[in-house]
Amino acid sequence: MERIKKYTIPLVLIIIIPQIVNILTCYMMMEKQLEELPMAIYMGDNTSLSRGIVSSFDDNETFHIKYYVDSPKEIESLMEKGNIVFGLVIPENFTKDLKKLKSPTILTVLDGTQLSSASFTKLKATEILLTTKIGAMVNVFKGKFSMSSTEALNTARAINISNRVIGNPTRNYINFLLPGMMGALAQVGIAMAAGGASLKIGSEGIISYYSKQVLTYGTMGFLSIIMILGIQYVFFHVPFMGSAIEILGITLAFTLAVSSASLLISSLINDKVFSAQVAAVFFIPSSILSGYTWPVIAMPEFFKKFSLILPFSYYGDTLRDLMLR
Repeated sequence: MERIKKYTIPLVLIIIIPQIVNILTCYMMMEKQLEELPMAIYMGDNTSLSRGIVSSFDDNETFHIKYYVDSPKEIESLMEKGNIVFGLVIPENFTKDLKKLKSPTILTVLDGTQLSSASFTKLKATEILLTTKIGAMVNVFKGKFSMSSTEALNTARAINISNRVIGNPTRNYINFLLPGMMGALAQVGIAMAAGGASLKIGSEGIISYYSKQVLTYGTMGFLSIIMILGIQYVFFHVPFMGSAIEILGITLAFTLAVSSASLLISSLINDKVFSAQVAAVFFIPSSILSGYTWPVIAMPEFFKKFSLILPFSYYGDTLRDLMLR
């Protein structure tokens, strides 16, 4: 009974909580891409071409046209209130200026306070507007210069640009974020459980005792992360492209490293509550400082060097590469 009580908290911190959070987060993001994002449109030019552009946005699953406004300033006001995340401004005399080859400008308005939706809406809006631009220029060239459809298309599309996204072609946020982020969560569970462990060295000797403790907490963390990845793969269709043996190997090495570092902290601090807090504080920023969400190459020199002592620096990106590539 005493042994069961001893490992109840580690089981909760390392295995149970990460599994619950993993399932809830995957379920929350199961749409995989952002859809039906509210937007507003100002139509300064109410022509068939302008209506065609609006229709393209309306037909796209990314956007939901919620407001038609009477002035461009209203778009900014709606965005400040949080009612929309994207706006489109079609200027006055847009079609007329296009036919005169004056290169009119369509303005897209992005909510910079929500970078995930801003980057996604910018990408989708660019795809729609580039297609619209080529179609509009083809009609202008055919009418103004009596070109054939093929000549007009080749002129409007003087340079063909083709994109190929490797590893995550659907730009799925679950694939990109969650394998490593949930591993980082399990890491914090290991750190708190091992960092707050009461170490009582008996007759077996210090090396044998610590080796067993490292193996115990490391194995629990290993099982937790493998369960997390299994749930993501089986139920939420996160791809698994790499070698199972490689993933098992780096995961075990990672959890043993976190376990040993946390037990070192526990051995240096007598107050076990404070020890668990210190271990957690050391490992919680790992997902950021390790380069998983923000590249290390873009960090100041001090943080580049600090990331070298974090186990997650060697685990997060490697895991993502093995999963997606």
